[in-house]
Amino acid sequence: MPKKQKVRFHKGDRRPNNEQPKLSYEVQMKKKGRKFVWQVVELPNKKIIAEYFFEEDAQKVADFQNKHRVWEANGGIPSFLWKTA
Repeated sequence: MPKKQKVRFHKGDRRPNNEQPKLSYEVQMKKKGRKFVWQVVELPNKKIIAEYFFEEDAQKVADFQNKHRVWEANGGIPSFLWKTA
């Protein structure tokens, strides 16, 4: 005897959207005090994942993340790894 479905669906109900937004990473320059730092920002979440003094270092991280998309399956980088603005 098959199990009876416990959740009742009604006419017009829609399934939840399981698609994650496509992530991209870009490099932005920010001024902190008297110094300039380059930040790697995850879009569309606008989370800062790294800060560097040199643009080349930040660009390497952004290019790697854009190429391999490591955190895309998880919906973005975990909160304990990103920095607050």
